[in-house]
Amino acid sequence: MKKIFDYYISAHDTDYFRFVAPASYLKIAETACFAAAEQMGIHMQQMIDELDATWMTASVHLEVCKDIYTVGKIEVYAEPLVVNGLLITERLCIFRDGELIAKCDINTLSVNYKTRKVIRPEVVMEHFHVPVIQGEGAFPRLVMPEEMKHVDSVHVRYSDCDHNQHLRACNYTSYVCDVTGYWAGHKPRKTRHLYMEYLGECRVGEGLALYMADGPEGKYVKGVRSDGRESFKAYFITESF
Repeated sequence: MKKIFDYYISAHDTDYFRFVAPASYLKIAETACFAAAEQMGIHMQQMIDELDATWMTASVHLEVCKDIYTVGKIEVYAEPLVVNGLLITERLCIFRDGELIAKCDINTLSVNYKTRKVIRPEVVMEHFHVPVIQGEGAFPRLVMPEEMKHVDSVHVRYSDCDHNQHLRACNYTSYVCDVTGYWAGHKPRKTRHLYMEYLGECRVGEGLALYMADGPEGKYVKGVRSDGRESFKAYFITESF
């Protein structure tokens, strides 16, 4: 693995119970994913200018190996980008003082910035003269329960959106934490695994209905847009202590 950067965990990265929030881990991982691509020679602004292309997160798997609740430096490492069909997969590992804190696998799509049509990853990599490494396959898709209960509704605001002009991927994570009661009550919980699939963009002003169901180890959550189409799916596994 190659070191991508050092990052300083501040109070802004922590949550209600003073642990690093799941959304913060995803922000760090997504930033590292872009930085790793740039270190390989794939530059975001050139993608936009020369290919009308941008990155969009397709799915993530976050595993928190050890909870940290103090500010301080962490080190972020990445494995080489690999291609799994239409997806580019990146594995990122976060360490503190040589100890593994969290892992995050991110599957990313390259799409046309204007039409949102998928651009094959080989096209992007060949444009930047980056070798194509074939992976062993992206992780399995989430299968949701047939019966799920409506638990909340939200509306997307400008402050929720990123440079692609849709809801930031990490913001979905905070919705999942809220509706599953992750921060409810007086006893803190630990994140163990979070699986997220992003199915459809949510833009400013759109409504998002949130549904939940119990799973064998955690809780399933999905978001449905006002037009009836699913926006995301998630499976969240936590541990009480």
